[in-house]
Formats: sequence, C-alpha cells, structure tokens
Amino acid sequence: MAKLKVIQTNLSSGELSPQAAGRVDIARYNNGAKRIRNVLSRTLGGGKKRPGTEYLAQTKDMTKASHLVPFIVSQTEAYMIETGATYARFFKPDGTQVLSGGSPLEIATPYSEAQAQEFDYAQSELGMYLFHGSIYPQLLKRFDTTNWDCSAAPFSSIPFAEVGDYPAAILTLSAATVGTGRTVAAGAAVFLASDVGRAIIWKTGIGVITAYTDTQNVTVQITTAFSATTVPTGAWNLDSSPQTTLTLSAPAATPLMDPPGSAVTCTLSAAGWRAGDVGKYVRVNSGLVKLTAYSSTTVMTGVIIIEVSSVTAAPALAWTLEGAVWNATFGYPRTGTIHEQRLVTAGTTRNPQTVWGSRSGEELDHAIGPNDDDAYAFTISGNDSQVNLINYLASGRDLLALTYGGEYAISGGTDKAITPTNVKIKLQTPHGSQQVRPVTVSRQTIFAQRAGRKLRAMAYSFQDDGYLASDLTTLAEHVTLTGIKAMAFQQEPDPILWIVLNNGNLIACTLDKDLDIIAFDPQVTDGAFEDVAVMPNGDREQVWFIIRRSVDGAIVRYVERLQPDWYPAYGTTSPDADVFPPGDEPINWGFQLDCAISLDSATPTTSWSGLGHLEGREVRVIADGAELTNKTVYGGAITTEVAANRILVGLWFKPEITLLTPEIQGAGGSVQGSAMSANEIILKVHETIGATVDGQEVMFSQSFDTAALDVGPIPYTGDVSVSVIGWNKGRSEVTISQDHPFPFHLLAVVRSISFNEG
Repeated sequence: MAKLKVIQTNLSSGELSPQAAGRVDIARYNNGAKRIRNVLSRTLGGGKKRPGTEYLAQTKDMTKASHLVPFIVSQTEAYMIETGATYARFFKPDGTQVLSGGSPLEIATPYSEAQAQEFDYAQSELGMYLFHGSIYPQLLKRFDTTNWDCSAAPFSSIPFAEVGDYPAAILTLSAATVGTGRTVAAGAAVFLASDVGRAIIWKTGIGVITAYTDTQNVTVQITTAFSATTVPTGAWNLDSSPQTTLTLSAPAATPLMDPPGSAVTCTLSAAGWRAGDVGKYVRVNSGLVKLTAYSSTTVMTGVIIIEVSSVTAAPALAWTLEGAVWNATFGYPRTGTIHEQRLVTAGTTRNPQTVWGSRSGEELDHAIGPNDDDAYAFTISGNDSQVNLINYLASGRDLLALTYGGEYAISGGTDKAITPTNVKIKLQTPHGSQQVRPVTVSRQTIFAQRAGRKLRAMAYSFQDDGYLASDLTTLAEHVTLTGIKAMAFQQEPDPILWIVLNNGNLIACTLDKDLDIIAFDPQVTDGAFEDVAVMPNGDREQVWFIIRRSVDGAIVRYVERLQPDWYPAYGTTSPDADVFPPGDEPINWGFQLDCAISLDSATPTTSWSGLGHLEGREVRVIADGAELTNKTVYGGAITTEVAANRILVGLWFKPEITLLTPEIQGAGGSVQGSAMSANEIILKVHETIGATVDGQEVMFSQSFDTAALDVGPIPYTGDVSVSVIGWNKGRSEVTISQDHPFPFHLLAVVRSISFNEG
C-alpha cells in the first residue's frame, strides 16, 4: 500500500463533462471538477462562491418576458434598459429606476414581446440603433437622464437598388404555360407604355411584356410557367426599370453641372413614371438623382445627389430606376454594427446575404456611389448553392458576418478599409451560428454554433492567415445541452462569460486565453434566469438579470443583479481613497442570498418591512453578521428574534464543488481503478465562514460561547484539516460545500491518499 499527497490549486477547467472522466491523460483533467454549483473559478486559482443577487424591481408586466440592453454613455455613466412589449424603462448604475413624476420613466417602442427578445443593437455617438427584420431601424436617443426617445432612425437615404415595382392589382393570365401571345389583364390601371421589355415575375413564373395595349392589358411571352392563371395583388414584381430613353435638363437658372443639391427635370420618351416613384433614385451618366416630385408619366423633378458626367440622353438599359431595399415587403436589416466609421447592416428577408455600409463618417447616409467614402452594398456568396441568412455582424480586425451556414470575414485587403470598389469576402469557418447575440472577448468573437449547444471562439490566426473558431465546450459539452439563450461578458474583476440557457439555468465561464483558463461553472437559483446583460460602473462591471420566480403562488419576473458589495456591520463601508493614513479595508461579504435586499435601522429593531417581493416565501436572514432562524414573509414583513441594525434577507443558494479522482502514477503505472482512501483532506481557504467535506462540517459558522451568541462569526483564512475514513474501489472524490449564507472562498485542496496497487 502506497501513500501520496496531491494538491489541486485551481479550477481552471471548471466542471468537466461526465464523458471526459476517462481523459486522465490531459492536463485539464487535474484542474477540473466533477460538479460545480454556484462557485466561480478564479483566474488566481481556486473557486469562490458567486455573489448573491440584489432585488431591484418588478418588470413592467410580470406575465410577459422582458429583455435587458445596456446603454453606455461613458465608463462612469451608463443605464440598463428593460424592454418588453412596446415599452422601454431605464435603470441607473445604483440600481434605482429613472423616474418621471414618481413613477418609472417609460417610452414607447414598436416591438412586440417576442420582437423585444430578438432585436440587435449597435451604439454610436448619435445613440443606439435597434434592428429587427420586421421593423424599420430605430434610433434610441438620450437627451438627459429623464428625456429619452425611440423613433425611426432619420436616415437621409437608405440603401436602394433596381428592385422594380410591386403593383397593387390582381392579374389574370390567358394561359399559365410557356409560350408567346399570352395576354395579361390587370384589375387596376398599372401598366405604362415603357413597361414593354420588362418582366412580370411571380414565384417561379416569368413573363416578358412584348406589347402594351392599355393601362390594364399587355401581352407577354411566358418563359417560365406560372403556377396559376390568377396572380394575387402585391405579390408579383414588375422587374427592372422603364424601357425608354431618359433625358436630364435643368431649369434655366440652374446649370446642370452644379454640385449636388441642384434641381433637375427627368423626361422620358414614353410613359414610364408613376406617382409612387417619388423618393426613388435615378442612376444615370455616372451620377445619381433623387426624384422629388411627380408631374406626369413622362416628367418628374429631382435633385442631384452625385454629379452626372454629361447631359447625353440615356437609352433604355443605360439608366436605372432604383427604390428602397428596406421596406415592409423586402424586410429590414436584422443586425448592425459600427465598423470603420460606418454603420453597417445586413440580413433582410429579400436580401439575406447582403451587407450595406453607410458613407464613411455619415451613419445616416446610405447613398451608394463609386468614391471611397460613398456607401456600399455587397452580397456574400457561399461555396455552395445554399442561401445563408446573416444572423449577426461583429466588428473586429475585420467585419465578421455570422450566418447559419458559416462565418465570413469582410475586409478591404491588407491594412485597407472597405470601400465600394475594394472589398474581400471570404468564408473562414463552416460552423454556422445560432440566433444568439455574440460577444467580444479580447480579440475573440464568441458565438453559439448553429444548434445552440456549442460555444465557439473565432479569432484571427497569423500562422494560418485566417480565422479559426475553436470549440470552447469540448470538455464540457453537457453544460449547454439544453441550448444557449443569451450571453454577456464581464471583464472585471474576473473575465467571465455569463450564459443563460433555455432551461433557465446560468453558466459562468471564466475565460482567459493568456492563462489557458476555460472553466464552465453552472449556477442555479430558486427560479429561472431569462436574460443577462453587463454594464460598467466606474472601474467595475455589473451583471444584471431578468429572473422568473414563484412568489405567493404566482409567477413573477424581477430585475436583479449580482451584488458583490455588502458589509454585515451597520455603518461599515469601504474606506475612501483619499483618507490618510489609509485605514484597514473591512471584509466585504457581498450578498450571500438571492433576490435579496439589505435593510438598515439606526436604532436596533426586530421589525422589518419592505419585503413584499418575497411574500409567502421562506427566507434566510443575516442580522449584524449573524445567521438567524429562517423566516416566512407575511404582509411584506418579518420579525427577527433579536434586534439588529442591519439585515440581509433573501433566498438560499448553496455552493458546491465535487473534485474528481486525481490521476496518480504509482509504481505499476496509473492507480485508476485501484482501491483508494483519502486519509486527510486539507482545505486552504480565504476569508471563509463555514464549510463541509462530504457532508461533515469542518468549519463552524457560529460561535458558541455565551458572550458571542448572536454575534457574527469572523471570516477565517488558513488551512482546515479533516480526517476521512473509508476505502473506495477506483474512486477518491470529495465534495466541498457550505450550508450557511456566509463567504466561501476555496484556494486549494490537499489530499493525502492511500492506494492499493495490488
């Protein structure tokens, strides 16, 4: 029988998948755990009990889902926005709501309950752009703390292209089969003489107009059969532009070659203009004209946007009539970002693979042109025939387009910006993305893979001269098995990626590429996490949640946040930085309960109110640092058995770590499968109160001498030893937990293990 001491100094691998239990051959095995709950893996090593959550407010309508969006003005000024069915409300970094007349300030938004969960956003100096495929892009603006507005983004021009017309008229075809001489009768006056040469398109059917009879009747040659002889109104497209000659002329007092902004008339040789063409663009002779007024079917007035090169009459096919590509019929961009001083958007219903960029430095101007600072539009072409909707755009070293079928990098070439005439689009990885907003961690773009159960980190590799998207969940595939719903990244104090799952659980992934830390730590609460967001607050960052709970027999939804700051003694705060000489830093316990609030009374009292959000629930109580007996909230209040100045009241959550059987090399090789016994376990802890090892309490959470009753225990730093008796075949696991609402920080575990190699 041999005996050996082994030490585990960190949890940098987090909770490992049960299917990885046999991978004792890799370094990450000895830095992992079999089970972790409500503990955060630290970059310095060990694991610390996560902060509890502070109750802030009910959501506006607790029967409906809500969404959190951070609005960041600066490092020291930020807001958390609660948005739901047709509304937005605002929270300050101190956790209080922005009020108007004593009630939460609220503004209207155009999003339904479901749409409020789906929209993407991008923030610039002008405000925050909101994107959803069914809603015109919105601009959320803050004028001051109590003055906000959400309305249609005031674009001076939106992306346009030669999209044809969608007339509001039913069509009746004499025949739906391929052939010439087919007649088409419209239920309204929709045809013009210059439509000859244009095609009528409905579903897969195509018919080219060969003769014009009158405004309701034309003759066509059907080149691709229609599925029926009746075509519904608004569903068919009269493609391309009027097939006639266009001549530009300027009023006598305005030379044609004046700079953009000059007025111009646009005359056609045959009837072709429609009243609905106002607002569209004419691209002719290297210039661009915006149509501003309709005079007749042959004459319209416009204004020059890009100077034309000549006044030569342009025949059919030498000029184009271009309309907006963002509308209720074609859809609106579902994603956007700010990249290289442009507002870049993508992913409409009609153009799912097209990316549009505004003019450089002009986010509201999408007038496409040939100059480097003009707006641009590019369409991603995959390596196969599959059309892949762009789910998200992400700005980094390059512009990344995450689609269902793969991940693309869009750039202007080596160290060059993207321009209308300089772009390189290349498929980088074929994994595909889920409709979960990605996050940026250092130089990596973290996204949920197509099925929503894998997490990938996309980063540029100089060695491979391209992007790689490594699977972060390789050794912890079980933690995201139910699917990823939302993500947010907290950079301080530890780099943690917070992941909300579809089943309502939460994953904290400590992620530090430089230190080779990828630690997935499951977190649970008495309820279900529904959303997560992170906002800055000075030199720290706050993690906010929407949490669904059961209170007093009803389902409720609360806005809560992790609260790492709480001092158990009344009047205690962290010393001011300018105090001299510096004082001792008091021990910060942080919130040790969920859905909790802290209450103070200058005079010790036993009566505490303001707990209506936990009505009917059994709660735990810390009073002046001492744990009291559990209480049940009635009428929004509790009565404590002792008077106190400061209490913390909330729901219990338990930290737990189960360590794996360590890999040990004995004289005959690995001792896996051998009989083992942990004779002694030493816990190295930091500012910890109370701990159990395999259910045995090894650190007491209460003092028992008479003078110390009802007085809070003192956090302990040092080693705690416990003897363990018992042999197990092929297993030497240990479970470390805590049964009381106190600080818990495990630095390392030393195990003295005997094993029989026979």
